[in-house]
Amino acid sequence: MSTDTAKPRSTGPVAAVERLVQNHGASLARVAMVAVFAFLWVPIAVLVFMSFAEGGVLSFPPKELTLRWYFVFLENDTAIDAIITTLQVSLPTTLITVVLSTLIAYAVDRYVFPGRGALQLLATLPIVVPLVVTGVALVLFFGLIRPLIVLNGYPAVVIAHVVRTIPFATLVIIPTFLTFDRQLEEASKDLGADELQTFRQVTLPNVFPGIIAGGLLAFTLSFNEFVFTYFVKDSATTTLPVYIWNQIRYNVTPEVNVISVVFLLVAVTLVLVAVSLTRVDLLARR
Repeated sequence: MSTDTAKPRSTGPVAAVERLVQNHGASLARVAMVAVFAFLWVPIAVLVFMSFAEGGVLSFPPKELTLRWYFVFLENDTAIDAIITTLQVSLPTTLITVVLSTLIAYAVDRYVFPGRGALQLLATLPIVVPLVVTGVALVLFFGLIRPLIVLNGYPAVVIAHVVRTIPFATLVIIPTFLTFDRQLEEASKDLGADELQTFRQVTLPNVFPGIIAGGLLAFTLSFNEFVFTYFVKDSATTTLPVYIWNQIRYNVTPEVNVISVVFLLVAVTLVLVAVSLTRVDLLARR
């Protein structure tokens, strides 16, 4: 007497999905990848395309293409001043952020001291706090210290941007210290170098790609920051995001798309420069 010990083939919707994934998993993954990239990049491509629209009304598709709005943007002194102001804020913000984030990452990785965990938590906590809440807190803070020191306009915007960018830069820089081979530092000290010389000649060159990546992220965030700027700025400090906001509130023209293309070009250029000058690609793979 023979018995059939083969496991019966499962049926039902779950089994059908399993068979579909097993037979067509690679094709489904490619379709999903194309869909995700299309979701991310098609709106950007439409925005770039609409920057060449002839009409003053943002209607798609445009009836005629032109470069007129690019020339309008280049002749717009207010927009150019906004770009200059943005750079005047973003550059010092990036420098301050990189220095503070590097010191925080170095202290958290190298030393054990009371409040070490609290320092790491405070450095990254602003990421999870809503932007509006932090913006209101900054306004209240600047108002509280006003009897001691007046921080309005440009200094307040720089401080607010540093608060915004430090958490992201710290999260990028800390892993470079954690994955760094500390035996190189020990060898340097064995050869007679002190701690400062070891940091400058051994540690810093090895973690430099992570520092550049953190600085790049800090600059990009500062360059695009709107909420914190809007809360703490004065009438004389108008960055490019604030200028765009003022434009779309009153008169929407394809010039807004041109400015958005400028944002895109700045971001892409920064990434290309960082990859060409450092080994950020190796850091990302690590």
